[in-house]
Amino acid sequence: MTTQLNPETQTAPAETQTAPPVTPYEPQHDVDTSAVPFRVSDGVHIPAQRHYDQEFAELEYSKMWLHTWQWAIREEYVPSAGDYMEYTIVDKTVIVVRQKDNSIKVLENVCPHRGTRFANTAECGTFGGNQIVCRFHGWRFDLDGSQSYIYGRRGFVPESVDPAELGLKEVRSAVKYGFVWINFDDNAPSLDDFLGTMDDHVAPIGMDRMRVRWWRYTEVPANWKVSMEAFMEAYHVMQSHPELNLGATGDAYSVDGLTFYHHGMGHVDSTPPWDHTQGFNLPDSFVDGMSFGRFFIEQNRVLFEGLDATNTARDEYIADRIRDLPDDELLPRFFEELYTYAQDAKIPMPPLDLNASNYGYIFPNMVFLGFPGNILFYRVRPNGHDPNTAFFEAVALQVPREVDMNNAPPPLEGPMAKDDWPFVLRQDMENIELQQQGYRSGAIDHATISPRYEPMIFSLHSELDRYLATY
Repeated sequence: MTTQLNPETQTAPAETQTAPPVTPYEPQHDVDTSAVPFRVSDGVHIPAQRHYDQEFAELEYSKMWLHTWQWAIREEYVPSAGDYMEYTIVDKTVIVVRQKDNSIKVLENVCPHRGTRFANTAECGTFGGNQIVCRFHGWRFDLDGSQSYIYGRRGFVPESVDPAELGLKEVRSAVKYGFVWINFDDNAPSLDDFLGTMDDHVAPIGMDRMRVRWWRYTEVPANWKVSMEAFMEAYHVMQSHPELNLGATGDAYSVDGLTFYHHGMGHVDSTPPWDHTQGFNLPDSFVDGMSFGRFFIEQNRVLFEGLDATNTARDEYIADRIRDLPDDELLPRFFEELYTYAQDAKIPMPPLDLNASNYGYIFPNMVFLGFPGNILFYRVRPNGHDPNTAFFEAVALQVPREVDMNNAPPPLEGPMAKDDWPFVLRQDMENIELQQQGYRSGAIDHATISPRYEPMIFSLHSELDRYLATY
């Protein structure tokens, strides 16, 4: 359990609550999407073709990926002037470059001479001498993309190599939460406008204080949306992750306690007060016969063993110190001990904040879940133009000690074999592969989605349709 709670307000016994009737999901926009192929139209079903149709994938690229904000890299991977890291989305490739004044620019990763890429996929390093040099013919550019040298300039028509016209194209970018975000559309809303009130729930998490513990990636045999959807609901936990259930099966593991709700653009949930038309009350127990405090401690132990991300050795050290306390003392004592430990170790933890989201979705392809001081987030991107494969990434962040803030980040690990992933993610990947096969089989025309338990999936598809109808 990764909830960020105020233990003193932990109430609402499940047996005293009456769940309201479930109604179809309603889009959080008023754009007419009737011309969108395979559109989400009834708030209950999602057409299967959206997950494998080639023409639909091409529309996503031209009408969504080229017009939306997406995070490219973590800022700590380009700490000094000349440092760079590459990012790719379908056909587009860019380099994120730290400038001499410590700002960041994002440049098209293409030499204007004959199209050679400067950096390979996911490559990071340093441009020596603060010069971006084409490996093909030695053309050079300053870190801001301006032309600095053309070998054999006398052999070109002067106007064709005018320095004022022939530099590297800059891509719109912004830095927020420790991420570098990009948008290929200069006319799109700003990143702050894109996030809207969601910032009220993401900023308190303190991701800008965090640093990468590990960053792993692989190729999955599934559409990028299938791969994202696996992490956008917890309805699957009872069956797919039995270790997390602590022995409970079926209704003995509370499905209503696993509901995640929209907020703002439909891209994030928040802690109480809850904001959702379906209503929500946290049950007093997730597992029959087990107090919430005991469940909190024991499930976090399994998460540490099965992910080593949302819960780390640091958190388990705290839990082991209090595991034998009475159940009703576990939750408040854990947070007390955690923050005392952080203060003593000079770990700049973000303060507990009821507005902070412990689980959220940022359109189009970022899901995060976490714990005070830790976040695990997932990113999935199309594998070129193939709608049936995708690049899956998992990144674990943690607030380090102050003395470790400027340590070099770890290298990317991958492509990882499925069996080399922590067991919780391995279980998810097995489902993803089988789900894609099922969609392509023709046995079903659509998925049937719960507006109560799987609303973030509707959020993804509804927002996607808005882009396809707008651009």
